[in-house]
Amino acid sequence: MKISAEIKAAARDWWVRLDSGKLSPNEHAEFTRWLAADPLHRQAYEQLRELWGALDAIAPRITIPAASKPKQLAWRWQWALPALAGGCLALWLFNPVWLILRADFHTGFGERRDVHLSDGSTVHLNSNSALEVHIDGAQRQLTLLQGEAWFEVSPDKARPFRVGTEHGSVTALGTAFNVRLHHDKTEVSVTEHSVAVDLQQADGKTLHTVVAEGQQIAYSAESGMGNLQHIDSQAVTAWQRGKLVFENRPLGEVLAELNRYHRGFLLINDPELAQRRVNGVFRTDQALSVLAALEASLQLRSTRFGDYLIVLHR
Repeated sequence: MKISAEIKAAARDWWVRLDSGKLSPNEHAEFTRWLAADPLHRQAYEQLRELWGALDAIAPRITIPAASKPKQLAWRWQWALPALAGGCLALWLFNPVWLILRADFHTGFGERRDVHLSDGSTVHLNSNSALEVHIDGAQRQLTLLQGEAWFEVSPDKARPFRVGTEHGSVTALGTAFNVRLHHDKTEVSVTEHSVAVDLQQADGKTLHTVVAEGQQIAYSAESGMGNLQHIDSQAVTAWQRGKLVFENRPLGEVLAELNRYHRGFLLINDPELAQRRVNGVFRTDQALSVLAALEASLQLRSTRFGDYLIVLHR
């Protein structure tokens, strides 16, 4: 029998929770009951465990070429990669400057930070993120300038808790939600209660929607408000436990995610390769080992300029 998406999501949820090492005895007993309730439960969990075990076993055996011995470049890369490297270096050097000057709180690559606000709320900042905060007697206005954050909101009816991005505004109607900035959109995932999303479109019209617990929405001024999607809250917030969870995600998206945890640039030069599907649970502090595992499992090669510019190709 085919394993349903719901069973796969539950198996992934249990894998992340067990991997965190923080389950209570009662939760371990609940996991045992879940496994025994249906043979497909055990099958789904074993498939996930075997996949992660295989990737984990591959990574240590991969030798990362030294920076002093780069592979011979094909002619088409001889002009393209140096120019790309120069542009990437410029972005790396200059982009953080305005963020640091404007942000009240920020994190570096691979760093996570808990920020306790004066109103009693807590913000969990993910890697390479920046946040601006304005809290006084009349307002609680925060702006996510870069990256990702999970907000645990202290109730205060007189001062709504709002998080703005370049794409719109989120107002807390409950206690906990995740906001993530992509280059072209904002993604909001609600883990407790609900939020209201307001989007000012280019034509001046305002779109408004409520996102409930267990739902996610993506939006931008250009593309408008996306459709509500159901989420696995444990997978969305796995980054807080140092994990990344991917289920049938394109390789291009996986590399983009790894770039958020690596001081450098992991790129792919082939649109077809970028659509290869990836499944797995990965550690956020081992971006290069994850990349090596992906190379081996997907039978790819890489051209490297040290650890700071790595291009995947056939």
